[in-house]
Amino acid sequence: MDVFTFLAQVSARTTDRVLTAGIWWFAVLWLGCLGGCVGSFLTVVWDRLGTGDGFVFPRSRCPECDHEIRWYHNIPILGWLKLGGRCYDCKSPIPVKHPLIEAVFALGFILVGLATPWL
Repeated sequence: MDVFTFLAQVSARTTDRVLTAGIWWFAVLWLGCLGGCVGSFLTVVWDRLGTGDGFVFPRSRCPECDHEIRWYHNIPILGWLKLGGRCYDCKSPIPVKHPLIEAVFALGFILVGLATPWL
């Protein structure tokens, strides 16, 4: 079977289903990433309330060794998993509350998105 015969057999209905499924999964992934980022930011706000530090600056630091967390280690949930829950520099444990809050917000954003009629 050549390519042209295959393309002729693909109906518009099949194409619509594939496109719709792709957009749906993209929206779910996007909502999860957005929720994880919101959860990460709110965790920082929670940790810095009453300390006099800003919520955006200074950048995130290890509470033990005071090294700045590298941007690629600061990706919600994935950074904590990649590091095994420990600081890259001093190997002190990073509290599990960080990825848990990020995951709860990611799941919450996905569930709210799925509850809306447009998704």
